[in-house]
Amino acid sequence: MELEATGISVRGPHAPMLLATSVSVADHQVVLLTGYPGPGHVAAALGLSGRLKSDTGRVRLDGSTDPAVLRRRVAVVDAPGITEPDDALPVQTVVGEELAIAGRKAGRKAVLEWLNEHDAAEHADKRFEHLPVAVRTRLLTELTIARPDVQVVILCMPDRHGGDPHEWFELGRGLAAQGYGVIITCADASARLLDIKAARMGETDQPDPVQVAPIAPVEPVIAIEDEEETEA
Repeated sequence: MELEATGISVRGPHAPMLLATSVSVADHQVVLLTGYPGPGHVAAALGLSGRLKSDTGRVRLDGSTDPAVLRRRVAVVDAPGITEPDDALPVQTVVGEELAIAGRKAGRKAVLEWLNEHDAAEHADKRFEHLPVAVRTRLLTELTIARPDVQVVILCMPDRHGGDPHEWFELGRGLAAQGYGVIITCADASARLLDIKAARMGETDQPDPVQVAPIAPVEPVIAIEDEEETEA
């Protein structure tokens, strides 16, 4: 799998939202895409996922430029004003809505089971805005990959919530290890703190993505009978 954007740009009503940007990501890769905090992050995320038509350039996923294919296979996590949840809602309500979108059981029992499986049952009744930053990003990401067709995950400005950038970057690496392509839009300061060469919005000559080794398959455990018992 490869998602490739070539020279995409988005004009705003008063000024450019996104200058010509090229970026690509494949399975088992993570890309940091940096830029000044603002609408460019959302424009990039929506353009890369087929949810916003760019004014120049093109986006291809395994050669396809079909926006419907992009929307189905490229997911945007927590984009301000677009895919971010209503912070006033209880966590269990947000989880139920996301599970329903993914075509999963979304009743109260199923939601509580999902939260328990993801070590977040204690947060079920909290307002979403009261979640710890790292938990917020992790839960939204895990709910996103519950959708069966998702192959590329775009985390949109996770650093706007504060917290430690290493936490969401390790989350991205974990997704890449599972086989996803991951793009994380963030501020330049976050990339410097992580000490990673980042792609930049408004540029077309970009560094290589971070390659992540696949998760090693678990070897089956073969029971070996005790030697004395075998002889007996």
